Amino acid sequence: MDKTYKTIDELINILESKNVNISDKNIAKYYIEKYSYYSIVNTYKWIFKVNGKYKDNASFEEIFAMYKFDKNLKIILLKYILEVESIVKTKIANLFAENYGIENYLKIDNFDLKQDKSNIEHIEKLILEINNEIEKGNGKHDAITHYCSKYSFVPPWVVTKILSLGTISKFYGLMKQSDRQKISKYFNIDDKLLKNILGNLTSVRNISAHDDRLYTYRSTFYINLDKTRKSPNKVLHTNMYIIIKSLELLLEKEQYDEMIKSINNELKILENKLTSITIDEVLKVMGFNTNK
Repeated sequence: MDKTYKTIDELINILESKNVNISDKNIAKYYIEKYSYYSIVNTYKWIFKVNGKYKDNASFEEIFAMYKFDKNLKIILLKYILEVESIVKTKIANLFAENYGIENYLKIDNFDLKQDKSNIEHIEKLILEINNEIEKGNGKHDAITHYCSKYSFVPPWVVTKILSLGTISKFYGLMKQSDRQKISKYFNIDDKLLKNILGNLTSVRNISAHDDRLYTYRSTFYINLDKTRKSPNKVLHTNMYIIIKSLELLLEKEQYDEMIKSINNELKILENKLTSITIDEVLKVMGFNTNK
């Protein structure tokens, strides 16, 4: 396969040779130059193809519309994941300060060692990671610098501010179960469910931040929202539908309704741009039940 550099005009010609309609070449060139052919076409073309060929009436405009939909979906979800992240950080910080003090709280014994001590290595890595973040923040982050210079320690409510959602997710997963339950109780869910949700939200946040494709999200780190369902033999996957429904458990009702309204608005915009596929095909990929 030819992997040499191609000009925008050459890329446009390739699309047209594959029977992709382009209603305005100047606009297509503008978007490709601005966002790149790879980000738009290579990343989002697959849903418009069958057996390696583009479907009838496939257009650059609908491929770009899918790109824009996914981009806006990432912006929407990031907003509400950041809300959840802020709440969880606050809960963890307050719990650790209350239970283990505000100075020497990063001790192995303050985490879930398990009877077989299998968690020790993970806990040690977590503590090292947090201490490294504190060290990096000293001199760069005002609050970290203030506490390090004046008190020689940094309290939990300051430390959690500089930690990523991934680190916070690991932190929560390594806490004692009784501590995890105190936090999950705030959301009226069990601690295992919250752990799985946080793990997935970390992945979604990273995908969004790095501008990768999101609407096709799949993870074997399964979030079981329906406790009445028996586990089938096949591997279950967390998809975008499950991510959205998970956020319903963690957000205030008004926030969740606001999020759903925003997503639905983006779906309507996308639907009006589609020419070779239906919006139900997109929803099915996202994990929604489109049977009517």
